[in-house]
Amino acid sequence: MSSLTKSVAPLTMIILGLLMGLPPIATDLYLPAMPAIAQMLGAGPEAVQQTLTLFLLTFAVCQLFFGPLSDAVGRRPVMITGLAIFCLASLLCAAATDTGMLILFRGLQGVGAAAIVVTVPAVVRDQVAGSAFSRVMGFIMMVMALAPLVAPLLGSFILMLAGWRMIFVVLGAAASLVALLYLATLGETLPAGRRTSFDPRSVARNYLRVLSDRRAVCYMLCSALAVAAMFGFLAASPFVYIEYYGVSEQAYGILFALNILALITMASISNRLVTRHGPRRMLGMAMGMVLASTVLLAIIALSPDPALLLVVIAVMLFIGTAGVINANAMALVLDSLGPVSGSASAMAGSLRFGLGALAPVAVALLFDGSPAALAIVMAACGCASVGCFGLALLLRDPVGETAQG
Repeated sequence: MSSLTKSVAPLTMIILGLLMGLPPIATDLYLPAMPAIAQMLGAGPEAVQQTLTLFLLTFAVCQLFFGPLSDAVGRRPVMITGLAIFCLASLLCAAATDTGMLILFRGLQGVGAAAIVVTVPAVVRDQVAGSAFSRVMGFIMMVMALAPLVAPLLGSFILMLAGWRMIFVVLGAAASLVALLYLATLGETLPAGRRTSFDPRSVARNYLRVLSDRRAVCYMLCSALAVAAMFGFLAASPFVYIEYYGVSEQAYGILFALNILALITMASISNRLVTRHGPRRMLGMAMGMVLASTVLLAIIALSPDPALLLVVIAVMLFIGTAGVINANAMALVLDSLGPVSGSASAMAGSLRFGLGALAPVAVALLFDGSPAALAIVMAACGCASVGCFGLALLLRDPVGETAQG
């Protein structure tokens, strides 16, 4: 721990938050346009939902490559490569003429997003650990949350004024701007002496080290299942809110923003309390909120005529915990896996977004036009997340003892 700094500069945290915000923007900005894209390209909801599924799949799988690569060559080259791919893919999405092309280019966009997101926690872990890591990541999550806070509303206005293709042009422009900020202000955080080899044996050995830490894997799954629930909501909410409940595209953006306000509020509270209580206790508090929202979602799923207000409240409670869960779960994981933080971050990210990619598939299979599929998928993921946290408490592996305060 002595080689780590005690803090991360505020400007650095803001830029890292903007970088983390690019993939959520890539999913949230075009959500209000999904019905319009389906209509214009002559496709059904299932085909348009596949654009989200492939994005999440490539996002998940490619993190397993970029994580160890960042441990070997440094964080900066991987980040720059990811930003370039993301920007190019965004412009290609804008030029797509059918759903097949759009799905393919969204997959390429996921490749770039993977390189960006997997690098950010490793950059933070290069500098701080334990409760300090949790605080910094919590702040980054709040900055990141500002992007999806306005993204659906902004997407609906772009759709109204310039059509759905302009949404992807805006994504490319946003990626270019953040890339310039990163290049101008952030240097390399991983010294050459702390880098690892990128040969297959070394990569496999690092991943085996991560997987052998059973409690760390439980914390990863705890976070991953909560994220999967959120992506189930992302896939279903445009059709549930706009088509089932008949809200306007602009009103959908406002309802979506309520979730991000809840996320920012809970992450801010967690940041103030984590020094006193430690990441493990804060994660436990978030699990209590997940359990409460899961019960409410189960009630919704069993209701013959679910009220919109009930759906909105349950989703707010659930998604509001996302920042608390991710920041504190990763603090617990990386505290014992710091020397291979890139690989550990990659494994955690791959699990999060791999399961996240499956959630829209489950929603599509269960979707009947009502909120039932959304409620069932989110409730199932919530129960499993709470179960993984409980299992982590039962295991005796000495993970995150210093982080837990």
